[in-house]
Amino acid sequence: MTSSGTERTQAIETMIGKVYTTQDYYEVGREKIREFAHALHDDNPVHWDEAKSAEAGHDRLLAPLTIVVLDGTKAQAQLFEMIPGNPLKSGVLQVEQRFIFHKPVTAGDRLKSDVSLDSYKSAAGADLFTGKTVIRDLDKGVMQESWTTLAGPGETGDGLTDEFERMVDDVMFSPTASHVLPLVPAEAAEIPDDEPRAFGAIPFDSLSEGQEIPSRTQRFTRGDLVNYVGVAGDPNPIHHSDELAAAAKLDTVVAQGMLTLGTAAGYLSDFVGDPAAFRELSARFSSAVYVPPTEAAVVEYTAKIKTLYPETKRGLITFGATVNGKRVFGKCTALVQFS
Repeated sequence: MTSSGTERTQAIETMIGKVYTTQDYYEVGREKIREFAHALHDDNPVHWDEAKSAEAGHDRLLAPLTIVVLDGTKAQAQLFEMIPGNPLKSGVLQVEQRFIFHKPVTAGDRLKSDVSLDSYKSAAGADLFTGKTVIRDLDKGVMQESWTTLAGPGETGDGLTDEFERMVDDVMFSPTASHVLPLVPAEAAEIPDDEPRAFGAIPFDSLSEGQEIPSRTQRFTRGDLVNYVGVAGDPNPIHHSDELAAAAKLDTVVAQGMLTLGTAAGYLSDFVGDPAAFRELSARFSSAVYVPPTEAAVVEYTAKIKTLYPETKRGLITFGATVNGKRVFGKCTALVQFS
């Protein structure tokens, strides 16, 4: 960790490791699972058909891997608002995302989000924040861990202007804040021992190292971006406002990072057979997916089996995505428990 010695840096450093939690729980609805799967273009029947989900070993409808963003992202935003200078108002960009999956999320689960600032670096006028989120079910315990890394201009860098912030205020959804419950201090949750289950995953013996997974081409339109804004509750106007995108020095509006990554997870789970077989998923965001006003951005997803571990029947998948030959993700991996 790099410390500049400023009061702001010292104040941020004192926050590292302090855990806060949501006061109320988020109940995962069956229809919300289907809405979220639809937003991610994910047709895996375990998200749509309760009988198919039961066949894979789940007692209720299974949620897509990244559905925890619905509540976890809001809790994380509240955490970053507590940081001196509120980096969310400085023009931060998401640069990395990592998940560890302990138990699958299904309809009816009652989730709470524990958030903390995991690390902070400040160098050459730039800030790098990593927030950690632990998702807990009231009855099942820890379900997921995730780490989100954001990069911003820092205290001495070129942040967003007052004029830009006023533009944002005039474009963003204007909800009442009276019902928003503040985060409360909490103790760090105990992370469970690994108890892998393959659920409905394909057989380990059917795979070989170097095996390529059939590619998938996915179109993203402005309608897809706006739909994801509504389903996931992502308020960032650079995903729907040309004026704000231009003011942020972007070519045009951009697809949400978690939309493209969530769709990648669905692409991989179609091959694996059951999303609940995933143990880890991580990606580094290399470049934005620009979506023009009247035509779709076309993303091509590719993947292959990099390494197989016979002693555990696990496999490491590497995957990527490109738009017109330009890489969208970098250093992307998924660890899967095969049957």
